[in-house]
Amino acid sequence: MVSPQEPTIGVRLWPQVYAVARLRAVPTFFATLPPEGAPVALIVGHDEVSLLAPEDLVREYSAIADDVRNGWRALTLEAVFPPGTVGLLAVAASALAEVGVPVMVFSSHDTDHFLVPGEMLGRALAALNQARLGRFLAPA
Repeated sequence: MVSPQEPTIGVRLWPQVYAVARLRAVPTFFATLPPEGAPVALIVGHDEVSLLAPEDLVREYSAIADDVRNGWRALTLEAVFPPGTVGLLAVAASALAEVGVPVMVFSSHDTDHFLVPGEMLGRALAALNQARLGRFLAPA
């Protein structure tokens, strides 16, 4: 139950039906990025454009950047989880929340990535290691 003092947050359902695609090549606007490099996300929508990328790449776009928050570290779950896996991100985010680590999550076709503040990296790694995420893998 929501208390009277607690603000509610709306959830917007976009009318479009989405797809998630794995591409064979990097689109031309990021042609300098090797596919095996660090994860990068360009998110466009809801009246904003966000770039989640290594700081050196973000600096290349400084002329059009309004607000840059440096110092984040990227973590990638090094496993491909079965389609339809339920609860993985909730468990990981809860583990980080329990130790007071803010997180930004972004996912690719097969992989989940987390950005955590650099000064909290050790705490984040310890929490994720203790979260037993391997239980979400399909049995061998």
